[in-house]
Amino acid sequence: MAKILLVEDEKVLRDAYTILLESQDGYELDVAANGQEALDFCAKNTYDVILLDLMMPVLDGVGFLEKASLKQRSPSTRIVVMSNLSSGEALAKAIDLGIHRHAVKSDLSSAEVVALVQEELNA
Repeated sequence: MAKILLVEDEKVLRDAYTILLESQDGYELDVAANGQEALDFCAKNTYDVILLDLMMPVLDGVGFLEKASLKQRSPSTRIVVMSNLSSGEALAKAIDLGIHRHAVKSDLSSAEVVALVQEELNA
């Protein structure tokens, strides 16, 4: 079973992605509303894929990437930034911190979100 962590602060999107990903066979999903909650999950679990928003309260996506020692704990974890930022300092920093992919979430259909996760699981 593939273990996925969804980190999204917007409740409507978080709920929609949760329903979408939980409807897929073979996925076990944890959901965090900010980077601090994501760090708490990562302290207890390892993930195959992390879907990470960048702009969030409490601890943003870049802060999460800076504090998470995912590469030490699980070098195979694939990190996908799903943000409405298509450029800028935060995205550049996330790329420097080793994300595997960036997608503009407002451009993604449900089928594309599922395909993106599957592609990362097969990478």
